[in-house]
Amino acid sequence: MYVSGLYTEIRVPRLKVVACGLYLLLLLGTTRGQDDHHILRLHNDIIKNNNPKVRPVKNSSDTVTVSLQLHLLSMSDFDEVTQTVTANGFLLVIWKDEFLTWNASEYGGVSEISPDYGMVWRPYITIRNVVDSVEPLGLDFGIMKVTANGIVNWAPGDTFKTFCQMDVTNFPLDEQECTYSTFNWGDSLKEVDLQPINNSIGLDLFNANSQWDIMHTSAQRVISEANNTPIPFVNFKMTLKRKPSLAILTTLLPVLMLGLVNVVVFLIPVESGEKLSFAITVLLSFTVSLSFVTGMLPQNGDSIPVFTIFIVGQFVMSSIYVFLTIWIVQVFHRDAAIRPVPSWMGRLTRSWERCFCGTPAVGNKENLAMAACECPSVSWIRVSKMADRIMFCVFFIAYTLTTVISTLKIAYL
Repeated sequence: MYVSGLYTEIRVPRLKVVACGLYLLLLLGTTRGQDDHHILRLHNDIIKNNNPKVRPVKNSSDTVTVSLQLHLLSMSDFDEVTQTVTANGFLLVIWKDEFLTWNASEYGGVSEISPDYGMVWRPYITIRNVVDSVEPLGLDFGIMKVTANGIVNWAPGDTFKTFCQMDVTNFPLDEQECTYSTFNWGDSLKEVDLQPINNSIGLDLFNANSQWDIMHTSAQRVISEANNTPIPFVNFKMTLKRKPSLAILTTLLPVLMLGLVNVVVFLIPVESGEKLSFAITVLLSFTVSLSFVTGMLPQNGDSIPVFTIFIVGQFVMSSIYVFLTIWIVQVFHRDAAIRPVPSWMGRLTRSWERCFCGTPAVGNKENLAMAACECPSVSWIRVSKMADRIMFCVFFIAYTLTTVISTLKIAYL
């Protein structure tokens, strides 16, 4: 008896909760049905009788002001060779349609509807600098909202593949400025005027790119003329900065190390038999590096990267190293009995040996190093070895200076 009463006391509150829930669902369903009825009546009264071919102004002399803002979602490709940028995004387009206004109180408080975009006038917004076919945006799809006071919000989305003039002078620490130039196709300034919503590109939904960072964006209205007819343009600009880590590790650093290794050819003894083959191998490596770098840069003469000039310089120096190595090897194998060392070359060799070995103090005996340098006669072997030392010092200094100058020019130009 006690258990039955306790079960009844617990069951009754649960039944009340279920009944309240069913009542709320019924109330919401009724309200939803009333809203759908008002929206359907609103479509029949206003949208159905609207002509999308007529500009949305009651006075034909008035101008329709269209506000634009570009929103980027991702940047899928940045091709330096073809100088094109492929990005995904949409345009937020806002204007006032004087024919699509209503009193919200007469339609159950409905203040916003989503009509079929084919039943509402819309501007033919076009991006001028696209690479593929030039056509207006949103011809087959677009989300549109209309408010009770006639404000139309339209967001056509697409994949934009546009041309971007690139300046690769400072590659791989370069910055690029790309522009999306939008205009209204078919209407002049007197009919449709374009204005940017704000001075930037929307990046709230943007997915970061692995190779480029967007440093700055801007939006600017420009008036151009075609056949003496003013046409408004809104140019959306973005400044891109390359992420240099990958380019430094895969391109810049190997070339710098290759140039340093190239100078070491003068430290390889002629007796090893690998001196000339080493110089030729490094020369071929520079050829491969030069073809690799030029293959990933724009194929035009508008801007030449400092890095490319540096590689060409190293290629020329490597060619000189090959000729000098051939000469040094030839000098090394000369027979002094058949072709003696000229006296001027002997004096010059002894002078350079004193510079490298050091000058002894006055009144002191020469040390072992000077004794090794002061042999009674100068042979062709001594001449070739001294030439190796001189070439190494000269070209190592030249390599260091050119590397420092090129790096500073790339980083701070």
